[in-house]
Amino acid sequence: MRRWLLTIGAVLLAPGVAIAQDPIPVVADSLAADSTAAVRDSSTTDRLLAVEGNARVQLQTTPRLGFGDLQPAGSRIVLTRDSIEWAPARTVAELLAGTAPVFLWRGGWLGRPEMPNLLARGAASVSYLVDGVPYLPIGPDSTAVDPSLWSLELLERVEIERAPGALRVFLYTRQHDRLAPRTRIAISTGDRSRARYFGSYERRYGSGIGLSLAGDFASVNAPTGGSGAAEVTNAWLQLSWRASAKLGAQLQYLVQAPDRQPLLDDRGGGVDTLDPGVVGTRGDLQFRVSWQDRPGTLGARADLLATRTAWSSDSLDESVGTFGTVLGYRRPTWSAEAQLLHHTEWTPFDGRVALGWTPAAALTGALEGVYRRHEGDRTTRLATARIGLDVGRLPAVPLLGLRLPGRLRLGGTVRTGELVQAPTVQEAPAQSLTDYEVLAALEGRLLSVEGRWSSLDVWQPLPFRQFTRVSALARQDRTEWLQVGARLAPTNWFSLATNYQHPLGGATPDGVPPHHAWTTATVNSRFLRNFPSGIFRLKVQAILETWSPGVIGRTAEGEPITQPGLTFLRGNIQFKLGPFVAFWDRVNFQAVRKGQVPGYPILSLGSVYGIRWEFLN
Repeated sequence: MRRWLLTIGAVLLAPGVAIAQDPIPVVADSLAADSTAAVRDSSTTDRLLAVEGNARVQLQTTPRLGFGDLQPAGSRIVLTRDSIEWAPARTVAELLAGTAPVFLWRGGWLGRPEMPNLLARGAASVSYLVDGVPYLPIGPDSTAVDPSLWSLELLERVEIERAPGALRVFLYTRQHDRLAPRTRIAISTGDRSRARYFGSYERRYGSGIGLSLAGDFASVNAPTGGSGAAEVTNAWLQLSWRASAKLGAQLQYLVQAPDRQPLLDDRGGGVDTLDPGVVGTRGDLQFRVSWQDRPGTLGARADLLATRTAWSSDSLDESVGTFGTVLGYRRPTWSAEAQLLHHTEWTPFDGRVALGWTPAAALTGALEGVYRRHEGDRTTRLATARIGLDVGRLPAVPLLGLRLPGRLRLGGTVRTGELVQAPTVQEAPAQSLTDYEVLAALEGRLLSVEGRWSSLDVWQPLPFRQFTRVSALARQDRTEWLQVGARLAPTNWFSLATNYQHPLGGATPDGVPPHHAWTTATVNSRFLRNFPSGIFRLKVQAILETWSPGVIGRTAEGEPITQPGLTFLRGNIQFKLGPFVAFWDRVNFQAVRKGQVPGYPILSLGSVYGIRWEFLN
């Protein structure tokens, strides 16, 4: 298997190597008539100058779907490519854990499931879109998508939209906007024979045609005498064409092929299945035609899309198609968007309307309506209203001998209606809800603080299929939550940051601990005095995750499963020298034998280290 993947990787990278070796034609007058030695130097110089020139030529790319909504500040967390690369995350799930108020259910170390649970809302609390298209659960994972299966290397941008009791995660694949081809290579290894190989090649032509292809293979062995080995393969092919500044088309194919073996527990004389594993292949084929009346994000837009998602394995073959259109109009002070989709399975009609308005520089409001008709005579009807007020800069406030000026921002969100959290499960009914959230944020150069109070309605969450020991999650009464985030940056190279969540009123909902905090201490410097060109960068980060005792869920008999309180320490080091980046990552410094979910331990002192290199051919 690995030999086959390496062969495929070599084939994928071969076009980049071949193109890089083709010399640019040399102008005859530039050659010395009496010197043949100058030919090679002149050709090399011309090639380098041509590459630098092509790297400065910026080309228009296909506009992103779901990118034009006007919303109040604080509605979305935006992570660009630089933020993704320098985050202490090996998976999309870890990226969410470090930026959003989720508790990550880990099924072990790398290669095992990582399922985010937002404020005890369970398996359906997080939904995903890839390039603006809903990424539907399919195959054995019919209730929730496992974000640990994606490769971060394939993503250019991640946006996390927050609503009371729900997250909507927008994943955007890489876009190459330069005339010079781009190649990327990444290799890493670690404990349990952890191995990962990644290669990508992206090329744009002056005619408007674009080609991108990438492959990612990751594997990890089971512990000695144990179970749970895993391999995950990701592949990506994208063809694009910009016929003009207004019209373009894009065809892409995404492949996920997990080979995750069952995780067993043979202690106590018997064999207990902790995780049934998953073996199969998922393919997502997307075709989109995009029109806009002008370059940029303003003006009118119309997109036609057709997708097909298929899951294939020895025990199950399943597919679903999606067809529809997305219409949008954006002005500097208001936006409107309408989405009409038809899914061939589970949800025949999927409609969405979104409006945003900024009547004044300090005030922004947004409305969203969602209507979905599901199989089994079930419907989803949701309305979400947001408002944000930028109060402005406050006078300096004395604190610990310092005067901390800041900008005050206020906001609120209401989400009401009825929601079918798992359309693929016929037994999952529509549940009524009315959720509220208010926030206040003080943003300053030295200190930033944000507080959110949420009131979430009565809810019956769904459990995670991968964790067989947790058969159910108890019904959640209306619960009030406190969420606090803070960042202190006394210098431009050192910062402290923390996120904290806590249910108020003594509530202890299943699935998340009553107290949960994620704290980081970061040194991040380019050493500009020594490297004024910015060619060097060093980041050293310590991550501390801690939580109090709680209840993770229920057994098949309905008995509560106690979750002990724990603290995990993680370290991450990265340095960059030009286009070359090296990293080292270690988890569970204290060698704690337990994990986030009882019965699913995390590897003690598990380490991964590797390199990545990106260059223009």
